[in-house]
Amino acid sequence: MPLCRQMARLGACICVMAATAGATAGQDWSGAYAGVHLGGAYADFTNRLPAVSGPRGNDASLLGGVQLGYNWQSGNTVYGAEADYSRMRLRASSVGGNFTEDSMASIRMRAGQVMGRTLVYGSLGVAWTERKTAIAGAGSSTDFEPGLMAGAGAERWLGNNVTGRFEAFYVDAPRSERTVGGVATSGGSRNVVYRFGLNLHF
Repeated sequence: MPLCRQMARLGACICVMAATAGATAGQDWSGAYAGVHLGGAYADFTNRLPAVSGPRGNDASLLGGVQLGYNWQSGNTVYGAEADYSRMRLRASSVGGNFTEDSMASIRMRAGQVMGRTLVYGSLGVAWTERKTAIAGAGSSTDFEPGLMAGAGAERWLGNNVTGRFEAFYVDAPRSERTVGGVATSGGSRNVVYRFGLNLHF
């Protein structure tokens, strides 16, 4: 399945990045940071009520945004909290309807282990996906669907206060029903997100 292959590639990338970590002592990860990210998103749109209008099929998009977080470190273990915002353009359609996911915001917890100058971590939280639904002759509506966001990544010091990272996430935008101009619709998506990022630590 596409999702399984994507997550398998994520695991392989993390292992490679962790293996390249040097044996030198790592820097202190504690404190606040802010940064930017760029990557891609893949959506598997679903409609659980075939009798009504709803998105179906797959789409992919470039993705970019910003993040802000804070870390706490105890020995080689790092805990943290992070919030982010990303712009993208994922689209699907059905008879008489167009559906787009234009942005995503999340709040997540992180936990990981320091390996030399590299932090390998997992992340779990809630993402809000902006979904726009347009029905021909009936109008349009926008809503923000909350759903699970889970993933993992690796981050490495590039300088005294700059780190680079690679991470990937699974994001569930739950299937939900709504009415647009009196027309019933139903739909959701399962998304995979890849991101490369840079952070400035304060």
